[in-house]
Amino acid sequence: MGENPGVATLLYLHGVGNGDPRDAWRRALDKSLRDVGYPGLDEVEVIAPKYPDVLRTDDGDKTIKLPPITTPRMSAEEQRDVRRRVERATAELESVLGEPVPASPVGVTDSLAPIVLRVLRQAHNYVTKPGIRARTLRMLLDELPEEGEIVIVGHSLGSIIAIDLLRRLPPKLKVAGLVTIGSPAAHPNLHDDSDRLEMKAPMGHVAWWVNVWSNGDAVTGLRGIWRHFPWALDLQVGLGLDHRTTTYLRSKPVATAIGRGLFGSLTKELAVVEGTPDVALNSLEVRLAMWLAYAQFLRDHLKGATKERFGAALRVVQHEVLERLIENYRADDVRIPQQLLDLRVSPDVPSDADLPRPKPLTQVSKEEAVLALVALATANPVRPYEIEVPDDVRRQAFHDLTVWMGLGGGLGENLHAAMQSASKAVYPVDQWKLWVGIGIGAAVLVAGPIGLALAAPAGLAGGAAIIGALSAFGPGGMVGGLVTAGAITTTGAGTIAATLVSSSSTAEDVEVTVIQLLTAAILRSREGLEQDLGVWLAMSEIQRQTGREVARLAAYSDDKAPGVEALRRKARAAERAMTYMVKNHLVEGLTDEEPKGDEPFEE
Repeated sequence: MGENPGVATLLYLHGVGNGDPRDAWRRALDKSLRDVGYPGLDEVEVIAPKYPDVLRTDDGDKTIKLPPITTPRMSAEEQRDVRRRVERATAELESVLGEPVPASPVGVTDSLAPIVLRVLRQAHNYVTKPGIRARTLRMLLDELPEEGEIVIVGHSLGSIIAIDLLRRLPPKLKVAGLVTIGSPAAHPNLHDDSDRLEMKAPMGHVAWWVNVWSNGDAVTGLRGIWRHFPWALDLQVGLGLDHRTTTYLRSKPVATAIGRGLFGSLTKELAVVEGTPDVALNSLEVRLAMWLAYAQFLRDHLKGATKERFGAALRVVQHEVLERLIENYRADDVRIPQQLLDLRVSPDVPSDADLPRPKPLTQVSKEEAVLALVALATANPVRPYEIEVPDDVRRQAFHDLTVWMGLGGGLGENLHAAMQSASKAVYPVDQWKLWVGIGIGAAVLVAGPIGLALAAPAGLAGGAAIIGALSAFGPGGMVGGLVTAGAITTTGAGTIAATLVSSSSTAEDVEVTVIQLLTAAILRSREGLEQDLGVWLAMSEIQRQTGREVARLAAYSDDKAPGVEALRRKARAAERAMTYMVKNHLVEGLTDEEPKGDEPFEE
């Protein structure tokens, strides 16, 4: 099919006006494709119908019927599979296109009003007058192939037609990508008394959809289309007040999206990067390897649909983290261990293929492993995706992880038991599981520069690069707790407490962080390791600082003011943990009682 059988066909749908008889859009797109590294349009079959006369008619010939809807009904399982496939493709495309341009104060002038009104008038006529719709759609369908792959680009009114066309394509024709630019599809009057443009769920024959809008283009209503089409990727660009198709097509994100649909990714294979195989992983890189190993052990023990979802989510996160990390390392001119390069995930590998696994860690001692293990125990390893993992699966995964590290399965069992004891001490009920499951807690410490400074040991090569890659996923992101696992020291206690007491952290953040601290203390005791006084000092500081804040605010606030109540919850969490530590002799010199040997821990 097409001039080049390995390339998709391009369907371009113009907006209002005369249909661009000189095809200026084609020259603009050809150049911008070449500028971003793709071939031009020489080898692409291009279909660019012109339909201004059809749009300018009244209701058209009433004898022409709308083409039938050809998209088949899908079962719930088929809809789930399509949604995940489209989301996976969209996430990869989003990483390629880059971040949206922040909104800028671009004013909309009165001179744009006629353009906006003309576009909206014709768009409204199209969606409300069956004769115009029927003639336009049948004209387009007559020019399309019956099978193969096609990329659809719709500008302005053409985006409305493209959306309408999706459900009426030949059954064997697949859409390799839909790119809408300058679309008015978010305007409410196009959706009144009509569901023609509503499309809440992705379609099985459409790979992905990108909608690009300029922050000064009044035709778009100065907003994306997500509300009506939540599976589309909205991307804001800064093109000023310009609504012309040539301006949109010259922008890098638009050209990149169209090129990806026509030709595929610029690099089918992951770029080869030279690593340094003989250099040992630093402490942060070790934690990264621990996270990957733990996440994969979790997947090993899950079953059925949950295992499939967890594995797919892990594939996305592992790919994004490793690529961002390697990009940061190269930008900072930091050596890249070959072990990290070996963990990269190619986006072109089938979703059911095995993920690269880290090599076993045998150089980490129990003392060094405690805090990193505790951070994992209370983390969500596939954040931002939220997938409930049964308690017994976590326990089995930690047994496997500590064996993999050469520390023995008993450490994993003790970790699981320590977390249970700490959780029950801080949360008298099982509410703690809700927060642990979504991965909050100490990860809040990576939110600001102080937390990042604490997380990166002084002079650690690559420390800034790896923290930049991990913290880019936000507080509580992929391994937020892992990054801060080394920060809980005697010298860092006051700073940690100040971060947690501040209004930027919630009571749940503090409660789960206290669970992490107490779990570490219990685990050290069970393993016969020396306690870290920084744990006690951190909780003592939380108590002191929250108490001071309560005293200051309660003087004038309402008795049950939410802010005061949140501070009291923070203080209670630290108090419960400290009481447990004293009763169970976890800090020397804080009790007059003699230790009771092998007596079990008090719950």
